[in-house]
Amino acid sequence: MTEQPNITQEFSKAQEMAEKLAREQEKARSMLEEALRKAEQQKQRIVDFWENLQILIQMVRAYFNKEYANVPWKTIVFAVAAIIYFLNPFDVIPDMIPSLGFLDDATVIAFVVNSVKEELDKYRQFQNQSIRID
Repeated sequence: MTEQPNITQEFSKAQEMAEKLAREQEKARSMLEEALRKAEQQKQRIVDFWENLQILIQMVRAYFNKEYANVPWKTIVFAVAAIIYFLNPFDVIPDMIPSLGFLDDATVIAFVVNSVKEELDKYRQFQNQSIRID
């Protein structure tokens, strides 16, 4: 009998992938674009974590574009792992299951956002300062 994967195991796999992917900026940028497309397509189904996903994507994009470099590597890896998890349609709860498909994604996004809250707050301050300067 095969063991059912759980969120912790799947997120650990995503972290391993993120560690490698985050070092390959072009592939990481492509992954971010894919995540934005999927988020836009699924916006009605992911309304509960839409904003958190967007801020993670924005921070990672700013990091790779060298617009915002003052962020620990662990934070980038965590954020990339959450985005990878979101992109995987066959994670713990497959995304195509109505009403439940994105429940595990929401859990992972919330976990990561809470884990890197201080860094996200700093990034939001950076965004606000950039808007005022422009």
